[in-house]
Amino acid sequence: MIQIEIHKEVIQIDWLVHQFESYRFQDAAIEDKFFPRPYVSLIFHFKSPALLADVEKVKLDPYFVAPIIPQAFNLEFKGQIDTFAVTCKATVFSRLFKIDMFPHLKRSIALPAAMFLPLWEEMAILESTEARISHFSKFIDSFQDQSYVLDAVDILYDKILERGPQVPLKEIFQECPASKSTLLRKFLKRTGVSPKTLVRIVRLNNIWTKISSGHPVSYPEMVYHGNYYDQSHFINDFSTIIGETPGNFFNRNLQNVKYFSGISSSI
Repeated sequence: MIQIEIHKEVIQIDWLVHQFESYRFQDAAIEDKFFPRPYVSLIFHFKSPALLADVEKVKLDPYFVAPIIPQAFNLEFKGQIDTFAVTCKATVFSRLFKIDMFPHLKRSIALPAAMFLPLWEEMAILESTEARISHFSKFIDSFQDQSYVLDAVDILYDKILERGPQVPLKEIFQECPASKSTLLRKFLKRTGVSPKTLVRIVRLNNIWTKISSGHPVSYPEMVYHGNYYDQSHFINDFSTIIGETPGNFFNRNLQNVKYFSGISSSI
């Protein structure tokens, strides 16, 4: 049995959280690419952990933060799975919890046990996704007891998510209340990627989301929606980040990729 839930309709802490995801498998095994996202994710494995399955299988920790990654990798769920994921705005999360996101070679970043182990233990005994969402939201409210105020790095991040593929980066920098050098340095520390890399990820996510919604999209439309200079630039960018050509990727079964991307539920 595979049960996957995506919750993004009503989020009380939307200044931090983009969406909640729940993965529950019983004696099932799925493996496919994890499509890079422009967000970080807090991952809580309450039973069998997921495995990184690129070259050799690497077991992931019970709880960690998954950073923004510049390239796709293979992920495997196998056995008894009960996983809760909280997809967060990268700059807000790193600032709130003082987590350094500076580019890591690993696909996961450890979280302080003093704060997150009790949270993991409390959510592990909750049976429903709704109960875990409520508990996590209360945890955040207790941690952040006043309204979060965006700083220049948050503003840059939000503007890239909203308009990055359509507007030149130099124009977006001009709209942020800090110098470009300061923004670049702090952005890398708070997201783990450069603004340019984030734009590339946002571009591909826009195309991927549109295609995943069931609309047939041609190469010219992909180039248009991603605001690429031409088709060859799109193909090169896609192949570099995803590790497959668009022609190969979009002509195979992508259901598991949709699950891992947080854009498709099983119910």
